Amino acid sequence: MSTRLTFMRYKQMRWRYIFIFYQYSTKQSMQLIQSVDELITNNELKHKHHPGIRKPREVEQPSWLLNAIKIILHDEKISQNKLNEDSKKLEAHILNRRLPLEKEDIKYKLDLVASKYEQATGESLSDTELDDDPKAMKIFKSVVYNWEPINYDKYTSLTYVIRRSVPEYTVLYKIFSEIANSDKSFIPTTLFDFGSGTGTVMWAASQFWVDSIKEYYCIDVSKHMNNLSEYLIKNATPNINPSYIFYRQFFPASPVPTYDIVVSAYSLFELPNQNARLEMISKLWQKTQHYLVIVEKGTNAGFTIINEARDFVLSQKNKRSVHVFSPCPHDLQCPRYTTDDTPCNFEINYMTLRIGETCKTNKERYSYVVLKKGERPENDINWPRIVRPVLKRSKHVLCRVCTASGELQEHIFTTWKNGKNTYRCARSSEWGDQLPFQPVEIEETEETKDNTKSTEEEIKETREAE
Repeated sequence: MSTRLTFMRYKQMRWRYIFIFYQYSTKQSMQLIQSVDELITNNELKHKHHPGIRKPREVEQPSWLLNAIKIILHDEKISQNKLNEDSKKLEAHILNRRLPLEKEDIKYKLDLVASKYEQATGESLSDTELDDDPKAMKIFKSVVYNWEPINYDKYTSLTYVIRRSVPEYTVLYKIFSEIANSDKSFIPTTLFDFGSGTGTVMWAASQFWVDSIKEYYCIDVSKHMNNLSEYLIKNATPNINPSYIFYRQFFPASPVPTYDIVVSAYSLFELPNQNARLEMISKLWQKTQHYLVIVEKGTNAGFTIINEARDFVLSQKNKRSVHVFSPCPHDLQCPRYTTDDTPCNFEINYMTLRIGETCKTNKERYSYVVLKKGERPENDINWPRIVRPVLKRSKHVLCRVCTASGELQEHIFTTWKNGKNTYRCARSSEWGDQLPFQPVEIEETEETKDNTKSTEEEIKETREAE
């Protein structure tokens, strides 16, 4: 039997923990840091604009993209409705993908097939007989995930761009926005994009550093993707000088030159096994001068890849040469990966393209890590990061956060317990924001105990609503 918690069992234990916490209250809480508290008290800052807010909440799709795609479809005589339907199938396939099995996993699965075959037929089965026995092959296909890389030919590349380009651009814009706003001294001149696809990394990066970046080095094994990207970037705004862009199908053999910012967005899934992924991560890190950005879908499989990359880079011999810039406020082992069956992911809204259907608001969930070369600064802002949706109820707010100590914590903020400014800042925050809070010791009085009892009733309502 698996020792890992089921989702429902985890929720039961989690809420039991909250009730115990409030029944036998510790004396530690969280409060707004003094500098921010003073700014708010002096009416120099609004709660909804506190420095932990990570905007934008929603990113506008590139204004030029829709017309550029429609011109391609018109020239190629491709039906928008058919392409739209095929793009939905591609997106569903991408969302449901699992990681390719490792050798030891395949061996385990083969043993499982042999056992099931023997139970069904009363006969033993050797590995060499598997291909020749239809019954055995049927059992094998039912227990073994058939991973294959996606072949991005001309048509598949077009289905990808109409379904995936906007959400990927939106996610990259959000990540680059945090880098640009948190590290204003970072002015990149070179960018390296592994698995560049339709060019979304360039589109997003140009929104922040178009005046400084003089080289975009784009690698994608699909020549059709490269051709599509080259066409689209000519229509992009702000305009990027074509002489700054270099397309290649294969990774350069030399680790030099390095690039100010290196990105792998939705690309590591196409590699056949863990060794290939780790080898690629090592190459990407060698290419990195300042920032390495890795992004995948916010599924369990995508998060596994992100955590794998994070652990690999942090485990290098010279640990002091790297720290996690975001989303983690620490460089320790990921508590979500070790204690939970759900991914550490985030969510952002975007508007779909009006191709074959009406424009509508969708949500994109993604997992990511931004690694930065150099030691973590002593004055680093390692505020808690909100890692699940904020639950806002009457007179209290529940925030699930990852802390600088590498722990997942749940905090319920109220005015009577935490103070007005702390409570309102928490209530103004959303999933993915940081809380400019610090742990404090509080005294438990009879009044707070009475208020705690009242809060317990509201927690029950919160549990039922979730």
